[in-house]
Amino acid sequence: MITKRATVWLAVAAAIALSAARALASDGTAAASSGSPGAPVSGAPVSGAPVSGAPVSGAPVSGAPVVEIVLTGAADNLGAIRTALESEALSAFAVRFRTAPRFNATALFATRASSGVALSCWIDVSDPRRAALYFTDPVADRFLVRSIELSGRFDELDRESVAQVVELSLRSLRVDARASLDREQARALILRQTTPPEVPAGAPVPAAAPARRRALELGAFYGVTTHSAEVGLTHGPGVRVALGGSWGKHRLALDTRFQYQFERRYEEPRIGLDLRTIALRADACWLYSLATGVTPLEVGVRLGAGIDHVDAAPRPGSAGPSAFVPADASASNALVLVAGSVVKLPLSRDLRLFTELFVELDPARVRYELSLEQGAETVLARYRLRPGVLVGIEL
Repeated sequence: MITKRATVWLAVAAAIALSAARALASDGTAAASSGSPGAPVSGAPVSGAPVSGAPVSGAPVSGAPVVEIVLTGAADNLGAIRTALESEALSAFAVRFRTAPRFNATALFATRASSGVALSCWIDVSDPRRAALYFTDPVADRFLVRSIELSGRFDELDRESVAQVVELSLRSLRVDARASLDREQARALILRQTTPPEVPAGAPVPAAAPARRRALELGAFYGVTTHSAEVGLTHGPGVRVALGGSWGKHRLALDTRFQYQFERRYEEPRIGLDLRTIALRADACWLYSLATGVTPLEVGVRLGAGIDHVDAAPRPGSAGPSAFVPADASASNALVLVAGSVVKLPLSRDLRLFTELFVELDPARVRYELSLEQGAETVLARYRLRPGVLVGIEL
């Protein structure tokens, strides 16, 4: 039987035991707090390895692993990427930046163990719609490959996406070998990303993008044109300068041409005539690509007008001295209209062979006359319609 006095003493003993337990717990906490700085507490993260999900700020810690970041793409985008990365939580690394004209897979797979670089990252934004990221360790036996879809404008959201993927990939490659690829896996993946996919047998082959044609076109040609029954043909070299533009399979060019036609000689017993012609043309040319591809075959039409500047020098005829006295040399200009068909055959990406079949029209027929006492006699008359052909090379 427990008395009242015994109950009181039991309550006092319980209070003393509880106070002693609290004192022991307080002494253990103080001892743990007074431990040497830098010695990690069991279960707590080691200094320099941030807790997953917790942002790290401030300057890199002393002895941080060196990360080399190689940037490839447009200069404006590279500067924006570097700014975004420098503002991100990469304080656990000492970051070095450099640029390269293009992604180099050989350099990615080369070992860097002696360079002091712990991790390497290539960021390729040459394609405005896609960012390709490649990561490797110093001995080049562990890799990560990432691809990020972009908006095409490389706006703030694009930059933030690239920066976050870089940060998370570097940390993953550093601490988790299971998440990485080996050399063969990485090589196969990179080859698949940088090589156009093969077309299955029987499937239609996708059309290659046509080469971007320059606006200014320069060409040289040699042309032959019928002249008259008396002279036959005129011919000579020429140059062409054109300014053009394309849309789809169509192209329109406005051009000017200069051609020097070699001297042609007409002679009869009474009189002779030496003719030299400079042909100036301005025309419009429409072309259509018959087949798609980098260098398509083109056909089209040409319409234009111009001037024939003719120097005529009369001289004595084949019969020698006669009663006809040659007039002084003179020059004349004749209006010419021209229409023709054009074919352009690509020789290379920037070089084309072109040929034209055309017809020239003299609105006022050109005649050369011999003055007689009873009037004038036509000795040479140029055809009103004069077909011709030319062949040339253009850039």
